[in-house]
Amino acid sequence: MGDLSLDDRFYLLLHKKIMNKTGSAKRRSKKYYKDQYKKTGIIPAPLLLVEKGIMDGRKCSGRPKSIDGRIKRRFIEMVKASCDHSSQGFIFITRKARTIKNYHFWLEKEFGKTISLPALRRCAKRENLKFYLEKEDFDEEIPVKSTFSPEPVFGLIQVDGCIFRYFKIRNDYGNWQKTQVIETFDTGSRYMFDLDAYFDESNLSSLDLFNQFLLDTPFPHQEIRFRPDCAKGFVNLKRPINALNIKHSTPGGFYLKSDFSRPHSPRDKAHLESSHRSLHNFEIRIIKTFENRIAKTVPGYLFKHGKKEKITVTHLDITLQDLRNSPVLKEYRHEHNHKKHYFSENGKINAWVPAQKMDDFLSKQHDMITFCPDEVQEYIKYGYRKVKATVSKNRTIRHDNRDYYVTSGADRFSRHKSTPVKISEYKDKLFIFEPKEDGILLGEALAKKPFDREPEPEPTPAKSDELDMIILLLEKHGMAVDRPVLIELYHKGLTLLRAQQVLEYNQSRYTNYMKKMQQPERLKQQALFNAFILDCRKSFLTNHAAAYASHGDIK
Repeated sequence: MGDLSLDDRFYLLLHKKIMNKTGSAKRRSKKYYKDQYKKTGIIPAPLLLVEKGIMDGRKCSGRPKSIDGRIKRRFIEMVKASCDHSSQGFIFITRKARTIKNYHFWLEKEFGKTISLPALRRCAKRENLKFYLEKEDFDEEIPVKSTFSPEPVFGLIQVDGCIFRYFKIRNDYGNWQKTQVIETFDTGSRYMFDLDAYFDESNLSSLDLFNQFLLDTPFPHQEIRFRPDCAKGFVNLKRPINALNIKHSTPGGFYLKSDFSRPHSPRDKAHLESSHRSLHNFEIRIIKTFENRIAKTVPGYLFKHGKKEKITVTHLDITLQDLRNSPVLKEYRHEHNHKKHYFSENGKINAWVPAQKMDDFLSKQHDMITFCPDEVQEYIKYGYRKVKATVSKNRTIRHDNRDYYVTSGADRFSRHKSTPVKISEYKDKLFIFEPKEDGILLGEALAKKPFDREPEPEPTPAKSDELDMIILLLEKHGMAVDRPVLIELYHKGLTLLRAQQVLEYNQSRYTNYMKKMQQPERLKQQALFNAFILDCRKSFLTNHAAAYASHGDIK
């Protein structure tokens, strides 16, 4: 972005700021920032915050919410009561007259103060009040749509999981467990991008498949709706999707739009649900592939339309990795993509080969977007379980009876008041996220002291950051690292290269001091670390690895 002209930089940041807005809110924001830029000739501060991944300027500045809790609760009560003939909470209002402006007038009159109308509109959207605002006055039968409209290729990508019925395998604890496959599926061409097996639809499982999708797929410069199921593990994908858009979306170009299916609405992903029927037939082929690993068969049950049906469940003495490494899943995906299928669109039956339709589309595209492994690897950090926490104004976090110090992204947190966040724990490190559903990664925090024992092994989230590598370097040189002191120096500009220079410049003297010191090993390691810190501070003043002012012996 540093190579762009001022105008190009402004329009790129403006696009990222308003890309998730719609309607009048998008138009007003666009006009406001363009007027400010035209008037002053400088990029407005809220747009500069976008470069740091901060999309909500109000929270960043510490300003209070536009409407407080009492007004919000009364507003929700008014809206819900006004569509119910029997409610005594408010008068009944006909559907055509249930406008936010009417409720705005009554709220200002009831509370005796000015209330922001745009804030009420945002509250109605955030609290899903559209159902009550548009509820019909009288219950009427809604006509059922019998056909699906066609989608363009890459117009809508669907993601969902399907639990296998007829066999179980051994899990990590040696117990029998059913597996499921998760699919990534293009609605326009019916092309299956990915198909992989997992034990559940957890955050890590859905993110693993999402990363495979990013690595294996070239993307056109257009808006792409991405529709996973509304399961909890899939909802977590809102965070990496938002982070992906902030980094890679451009005006009129690539944009991955979150378009999650509604709860209890299988019609939102009917095309994918239809493909699941053939997956259950495919289960028998898996059993046949591993027939020499059959441990036993036991009775099981299916529940369909409220009826209980008895079936046979086969136990295969294989692991999840055995299933994923076998060619059987790839064969099924290849068979689906390269055979002719019959599909219904606009009430008419058409036939085509998904791979051919996808190839025809890609052949007409130019300059496709592809993602490299280093870019995608960062999103693994979004896959761990998240809990609520608070970053203090001193840039520290208290979690699970331990103190953590913010190491990266410290400038994103206020020094005047504590900041609510969500955190994920990985060994002795915390990943810090915005508390919203689509909140991006804000930074990382490191425990004041390393853990005495290692937690259970988990997938490695990403390559070590610079501070991790500095700590590892110092520990290899026999130093007892005082993390708070090192973190403070890191914030003042210590880099891995500078640390290596200081160590090389003073290594012979450090060796002599360690030999001459008559102290327990732990104290010698602490003294060596303190000497390193002193040398680093001196190097900031001299721009090289400076020696001690005094070369006396340490006793």
